[in-house]
Amino acid sequence: MWDDLRDYKILEGDCIEMMRTLPSDSIDAIITDPPYGLGFMNKDWDASVPGVDWARECLRVLKPGGHLVAFGGTRTVHRLTCAIEDGGFEIRDMFNWIYFSGFPKNLDISKQFDREAGLLGIEGGSYTDKNNPRFVMTPPTDPRVYVPPEPQSELAKRYRGYGTALKPAIEPATLARKPLEKGLSVARNVAKWGTGAINIDACRFAFGDPCWVGPDNRKAGWGGRQGFKYTHMQWDREDMSPMHHNRGYWPANIYQCSKPCRSERERGLEDLPKKSGAEITGREPDSAGLKNAASGKGITTPIANHHPTVKPLKLMRFLCRLLGTEKGSTILDPFCGSGTTGCAAILEGYDFIGIERESQYIPIIEGRLSWAREEYKRENAQLGLFEEAI
Repeated sequence: MWDDLRDYKILEGDCIEMMRTLPSDSIDAIITDPPYGLGFMNKDWDASVPGVDWARECLRVLKPGGHLVAFGGTRTVHRLTCAIEDGGFEIRDMFNWIYFSGFPKNLDISKQFDREAGLLGIEGGSYTDKNNPRFVMTPPTDPRVYVPPEPQSELAKRYRGYGTALKPAIEPATLARKPLEKGLSVARNVAKWGTGAINIDACRFAFGDPCWVGPDNRKAGWGGRQGFKYTHMQWDREDMSPMHHNRGYWPANIYQCSKPCRSERERGLEDLPKKSGAEITGREPDSAGLKNAASGKGITTPIANHHPTVKPLKLMRFLCRLLGTEKGSTILDPFCGSGTTGCAAILEGYDFIGIERESQYIPIIEGRLSWAREEYKRENAQLGLFEEAI
């Protein structure tokens, strides 16, 4: 009845073992957010980045010329990239998601010197003791109202303002491609397999799109401060002057959008049991740790989607459009997480296969994918594609 409705499948288990059940040359694109190997929130699944055995299995299931994009941590993405290259892929580019809500995990050197000298208490707590000047509250979320304690020791004064970390604002991803079928050009490979190229026009940034991080002056020409805007221009061969492509800016290897809001994370999960911030982070209720912006802060009401690393739907839809080929092709995510890639694939008109080892996240994935399928049905019904079925 719904001939154009997208199909999806969730496989529970180790991703290498599950991929071995898939036929060779059967997947059009792999879009995934694997473990970063940073031990995030002490999760066992984030102990290390995927290795070369994983990359080789990804290579096997992809069609010749099929693309893979895999996110990584800024400190460990090099290990992921090496594994992908050693697995037989061609490294094509580096893609970067930009956001502005990252929280610096920084050690204040000045405060540390005072702590070691016994002149400053440990930050964190639920009250302020005016009789104990060594006690310091955890900094509030808004840095504009936070007044750091004055350095006491000579070393603290000398190294005031020194720290150990930058504010995180990007997550990099490796963009790779399975080698083309031997003897075929890119065009011939695309003609045979439907893979090998990326969909530029489907991913152009519309003029005024907030995801575009460059200048937004459509009249800018060649040279001067605006000279780098040639990336989205064409040359008029008659007068050799640049003109803008009327479909928008050429897609770049950067993409800016905010982290997903709570309502986006919770779509389709209305019937699932909810967890409190303390349950999610493993901390005691009302503890100082729950007031820390780097842990449970902001989880003031119980939530159903308790996966800690949810990507924005807008970002993953962009990548699906970029790497997915014809509508109805299949996108694979070996580290399904909370199912964002699957939601994006379905909404963009692709079939999806997701693999997830952690059983606690399977209901979240299924709920979100079911929502995406209904949303795809609703959106296309409005376009008149399913009028008979309705």
